[in-house]
Amino acid sequence: MTAISARSQPISIENVTKSYSGFNALSDVSLDIGSGEFLTLLGPSGSGKTTLLMVLAGFTRPTDGRVLVGGQDMTRVPPHKRDFGMVFQNYALFPHMNVQGNVAYPLRLRGVSRAETESRVARALDLVQLGHLAHRGVDELSGGQKQRIALARAIVFEPRVLLMDEPLSALDKNLREQMQIEIRALHESLGITTVYVTHDQREALTMSDRIVVIEAGRISQIGAPRDIYERPANAFVADFIGESSLLPVQATGTGYRFADSVLKSDAAPGGQYLVVRPEKMEFHQPGMEADHNLFNGHVKQVVYQGETVLAQIVLEGGATISLRRSTRRDIMARLPEPGAPITLALHRDDTVIVPERGA
Repeated sequence: MTAISARSQPISIENVTKSYSGFNALSDVSLDIGSGEFLTLLGPSGSGKTTLLMVLAGFTRPTDGRVLVGGQDMTRVPPHKRDFGMVFQNYALFPHMNVQGNVAYPLRLRGVSRAETESRVARALDLVQLGHLAHRGVDELSGGQKQRIALARAIVFEPRVLLMDEPLSALDKNLREQMQIEIRALHESLGITTVYVTHDQREALTMSDRIVVIEAGRISQIGAPRDIYERPANAFVADFIGESSLLPVQATGTGYRFADSVLKSDAAPGGQYLVVRPEKMEFHQPGMEADHNLFNGHVKQVVYQGETVLAQIVLEGGATISLRRSTRRDIMARLPEPGAPITLALHRDDTVIVPERGA
């Protein structure tokens, strides 16, 4: 459980709009962020997530609406007076300073004594496991080390809020995944209210207490990672978060129909698409008919991807879905060859039906 920092503050974003020459980068966005929460703004390029972060940081002033931190209206407070930590994608380290100098910089600006500065810098560097590099030049650091130093600099003055703008996007896959775990662990240790921007769905699912999915300047869904993934609010969220196929369905008055079959589902009225996740599909076995929906088709291709294998299945009627399974020997032995017929099953609890994008 996260230990909430005494200085950590809740954030309220109230009806924020940001317009540029008639174009709304943000449209009437409202959002409450809890004290000590790790919240991720997730969306594709141009969705408005970075604009919202810049409004929070004070670098962008909203056209309408306001931002409150700890109940205080911060909308017109300049960035350097907000007492926020900020971590950028490009690290933004000072090349003429060594590691210690970079981390100490925010404390020097605040007039902290030399002895206190040395103590805080040492603590911050130990938190990011780089205390042994205090006197090294930043040009001697790897990408992952630079990102850790940028993080240490952002937390050294114990900010009320920590803002992070795609800080891991420049790192390779393995290092990025390692840093995700380390940043999450650091957050749980420090308990600083954190707002994190990314376009990487897996990153958001890995790190967040809650995720805010943004599309075209509006919030599409807010929820815990599992809720966002398992119960997407609409077709945009279902398509953007993880792998999925969206199959059009027809309302029957009491439920939904796909192709010639009435679906077993507890979905609410108003849906238009069945969300099919590759890992939710199962090989049909006798007795599944009572609580599963069955799909007949044939195997188009099978792609080996290391720890998993992905099979593309063309259903009767022409729609294509995917099946993902482990590459365990017993499972691999059950996969039919391309062209072979196959029947798949989807449990009614996994039969998720959503409305159109933006609905």
